[in-house]
Amino acid sequence: MPSPLTSAETTILGGLDLAIAADVFLQGVLCAQFAHYTNLNTRDCLWLKLFVTGLALLTTLKTIQILGVMWMQNVTLFEDLGAALSLWATHWVPKLTPILEALIAVYVQSFFCRRLWTISRNLYVVILCMIASTFALVSGIVAVFFTFTNISSPKYSTWMSIHLGAALCTDLLLTGSTAFYLLRHSKAALPRGPTAPILNSLLRVTIQSAAPAALCAFINFVAVVLLYKQTAISVSATIGGGSNTMLPQLYAWSAMWTLNSREDIHLAAENSRHTLHPELQGTSDSETSDYNNHDPTDHAVMTLRSGQDRLISPSAAQKFPQNSELVYAV
Repeated sequence: MPSPLTSAETTILGGLDLAIAADVFLQGVLCAQFAHYTNLNTRDCLWLKLFVTGLALLTTLKTIQILGVMWMQNVTLFEDLGAALSLWATHWVPKLTPILEALIAVYVQSFFCRRLWTISRNLYVVILCMIASTFALVSGIVAVFFTFTNISSPKYSTWMSIHLGAALCTDLLLTGSTAFYLLRHSKAALPRGPTAPILNSLLRVTIQSAAPAALCAFINFVAVVLLYKQTAISVSATIGGGSNTMLPQLYAWSAMWTLNSREDIHLAAENSRHTLHPELQGTSDSETSDYNNHDPTDHAVMTLRSGQDRLISPSAAQKFPQNSELVYAV
């Protein structure tokens, strides 16, 4: 008869089971997001469709892997609790969790780097984010190496901490830079013009979609650091293993939320009222007609998805040389 587990061991196994259940739930949410994208975004460019296809394959593989871990832990090793507890250190299937997490994180961050480039056109900021993301991937691969050689080695916790810290810094850089450029562009947009609701929606989606993954990455980072310092080992291992299990799905959920929110952004822009240049507010209808018949260089026209032409100021047009690309890309 197997010996009973201690409270710490029970906490670890129970926490992992809850994390696996959360992973499967998030995969169900992702399936709904993938289906929504397929139905409503048929006009997207090929690279976006390939990105979503690759993300669907990676997250499905991640869920299959974690379900395999759950089967071995709760079915195959049901009568051997000691072996179930040490499964993550002895079997190769659980050891795939860090590398899958690193791959999905960098995969999603590459999408947000491209999105940041579309919004900012600042090559230096984008390259900085790409360097941080690449460093996170390399450090994650090194951590996986120690996972397969000696997971109990302090080097594993060290490199895993470096990986999670780099991934968290990349998230903060991407989110902060995107919000900064959206806020800067909003200063050039007409408050009641068609560009204003687009910028407001983009800013809101940027913060909301990035928050869950960034919070999970931060919790994972703190748990791994505490585990490295041998502080509250059972709690740290439970929180670290659980957050590392859910983190890839949260990254994918963030990207799909951003992509699927574009329809609402388009609707917000299409439903906005036609707003003239602030200098024309309070003028008569005849004066307004004279302005609209003036030389085309005096105003700029932005064509949105609906095909309707709306007026924006020349300064806003200079700040947004590719407004349509901005909306489609993000």
